[in-house]
Amino acid sequence: MMDQSVPYIGLEMRLDTLDHLPEYALPDAYGWRWFQHGDEVEWARIEISAGEFKTEEAAIAGFRRYFPTDDALGERMLFLTDGGVPFATAAAWYADEGGPSGDMGRLHWVGIDEAHQRRGLSYPLVGLAMRRMKQIGHRIAFLTTQTSSWPAIKVYRRFGFRPMIRNAEDVKGWRIVSEKSGIAFLQDD
Repeated sequence: MMDQSVPYIGLEMRLDTLDHLPEYALPDAYGWRWFQHGDEVEWARIEISAGEFKTEEAAIAGFRRYFPTDDALGERMLFLTDGGVPFATAAAWYADEGGPSGDMGRLHWVGIDEAHQRRGLSYPLVGLAMRRMKQIGHRIAFLTTQTSSWPAIKVYRRFGFRPMIRNAEDVKGWRIVSEKSGIAFLQDD
């Protein structure tokens, strides 16, 4: 869910260890699966519904920009499904600097179709991606987000992610997120 009432400020978060991740079970009514050839259309549909893109063309172009090859998607991008139909996605990606075998993983492009939001499904979605990241061999993680995604930031915090403060704009952004979420992000250590 994107909150368009707040100014857009890009933010980053970091998780210093993938040990001791919280467990959140996926309700029995739902399933999950890995990316399959052609799923960029499902990804685009989900991300449009989640408010990340306006058109299918823009979403497909975004998919190709962020995932230029399908090589790793079958083991790093997952979808939650309802009756076999994907409705949520997340990628257990990697930091560009370290590549696929580096210590740092990246929680990337978490999105839930609007019709399935506010059901607590982001917790098992993020949990599956984070556990996969650890299985692949990453030891730490980061993610990029924005002030308008403050509801998702609350989820990331439950997994142990903390703000990365790089400049005054970040401080401004974290103040907005703190006010909207009721969590004092700038006071965490």
